[in-house]
Amino acid sequence: MADELLSPAQASEIAACHNDTIRRAIEKGFLAGQRVGRTWAIKRSDLEKWIAAGKPNHRRKTTRKQEEAEATDQDGTGDSQ
Repeated sequence: MADELLSPAQASEIAACHNDTIRRAIEKGFLAGQRVGRTWAIKRSDLEKWIAAGKPNHRRKTTRKQEEAEATDQDGTGDSQ
């Protein structure tokens, strides 16, 4: 079965972020997308992977999940040795 394709507007509603965030994430390679004419098409599965990864983008060097893990490790409550 074919994966559902979303416009940047639809993807931004699902991801709870701005359209420009979706567009920049695609342009910087954080989110997979295909150029269709003057707009982008995003597979729902790729969008869900991007959301699960913490919505990395061009402004944030690490994802929120990585930042939370580092904070946990720094305060001594993490399992890292």
